Amino acid sequence: MGVEITPPQTLGEHIVDFVVDHRGWFVTFFLVPLQILGDIVLYLLSQYDRYTRKQSTHQERVARIQQQIKNAPQGAKLCTARPGWKTMSLKTPKYKTDPAWYGIDLGNLDHILHVDEARGVVTVEPMCSMGQITKELLPRGWTLAVIPELDDLTVGGLISGFGIETSSHKYGLFQYCCSAYDIILPSGELLHCTQTENPDLFAAIPWSHGTLGFLVSAEIKIIRAKEYVRIEYIPCHNTATGIKSFADASNDDSIDFVESLQYSPSTSVVMRGYLTNDAPANKINKINAWYNPWFYKHVESFLSKSKGLEGAKYEEYIPLRDYYHRHTRSIFWELEEIIPFGNETWYRYLFGWMGSPKVSTLKVTTWGKLKVLYEHNHVAQDMLVPMDQLDASLKIFDEEFAIYPLWLCPMRILAPPLSSTPSNLTNHFRPVTSPKGGLIHPTPTSQLFVDIGAYGTPKSKRFDWKASVKRVEAFVIEKEGYQALYADTWMSNEEFRKMFDHEGYDAVRRKYAVEGRLSDIYTKVNRGARRL
Repeated sequence: MGVEITPPQTLGEHIVDFVVDHRGWFVTFFLVPLQILGDIVLYLLSQYDRYTRKQSTHQERVARIQQQIKNAPQGAKLCTARPGWKTMSLKTPKYKTDPAWYGIDLGNLDHILHVDEARGVVTVEPMCSMGQITKELLPRGWTLAVIPELDDLTVGGLISGFGIETSSHKYGLFQYCCSAYDIILPSGELLHCTQTENPDLFAAIPWSHGTLGFLVSAEIKIIRAKEYVRIEYIPCHNTATGIKSFADASNDDSIDFVESLQYSPSTSVVMRGYLTNDAPANKINKINAWYNPWFYKHVESFLSKSKGLEGAKYEEYIPLRDYYHRHTRSIFWELEEIIPFGNETWYRYLFGWMGSPKVSTLKVTTWGKLKVLYEHNHVAQDMLVPMDQLDASLKIFDEEFAIYPLWLCPMRILAPPLSSTPSNLTNHFRPVTSPKGGLIHPTPTSQLFVDIGAYGTPKSKRFDWKASVKRVEAFVIEKEGYQALYADTWMSNEEFRKMFDHEGYDAVRRKYAVEGRLSDIYTKVNRGARRL
């Protein structure tokens, strides 16, 4: 019987293994400095273009996209030409490398077009990031009602995909704070969509993943900003107390922000945030300062402080922009797996000033053994379940994944009837959530949902990279919940169509002759359509 001989590794393979085994130092001394240099170069190029070239108008940028569609080969399927590594998903789409697909270059659709303070709206192009928008609006005294975490998230991605934040218990999902869209159909026609103008298309665009056309602008409602967020930290040392405290806060519209971090099956810290312009100097915490601990580690400290203290509560004031991007430095808690010593005091003071790597930067350096690890032993999932199913949901997340912390964020799927709108809903802002004809079922079992975010390496003994996700998906379908589609989607097409209501979506695709030019959602997001 012959003995299989493993060929010796090449020098290149040795180098890749060395980088993977010492990734924290590689990221610190090579990747982050390279990222800083790239950002400087891009900034200088943008300034050069700004002062030496005639800037195109929004109309000219739209016309170029229409011309590209007109010039596309007959019968070719259309997609954006944006490289897959630039998306926030850990996976990249396979179809973008298929010659049967024709990429449409959206160019630099990253402009803030107009801030209309009288109407309380901002009009932006789809590649505008959350960082851009907060930098523009906050000095004016305005902000978006829902600003999802991470500076690099774009308006187009949040509308076509999924967007939530800790104000979503009041205002719904990010995409349902939008009052108008401009979209180019596969025919090249430009349509304006609102609740009253092309309302069927307006309803179908959220969650549609670019399968109805090319979004070129969005009008988003804005609200008045304040300087600080007063945070109340409520440590909870048993499951029932944590769930009740979180649910009670989520049903209170006088609270501006609600969030909970679940640190074990029984322990959590619930956070209630209130916008304010007044803050005692000794209670202000600039949590995003490079020398400060990562936010989730800071929050965890309240659990140890409160042991044996029933009903303990802690308070501090956080600058508003710091609050919005409180999980950016640590990429929630994913960075700990990449730089295990990243939260150590010595590291923060020596290297914290350089900042953290971006998700897109990390994606292009996922090689060798690390690629296999992320493929088979890493989870990045958000599941949206009715609030009254939170206890059962936490149990199955623990059984299948045992990843901690878990991120808990409440949101409205449907706005309550006008007659029951709480009188303390600030700014008279009323979200338009799940308009008729959208992908969310028109009669959900609950109006208040919770997003459970699991990010990291599972510790559950029964974890299987396919079977565990499928079991959680089946649970979410049974409870009439939803899955955020940036992550692995193991559902069959039939299961997917059971989770999401396709009636209005299918009708829109037929009406606007989308079939044959743009794929449907499932074709783009199912597990087989993506790769690391």
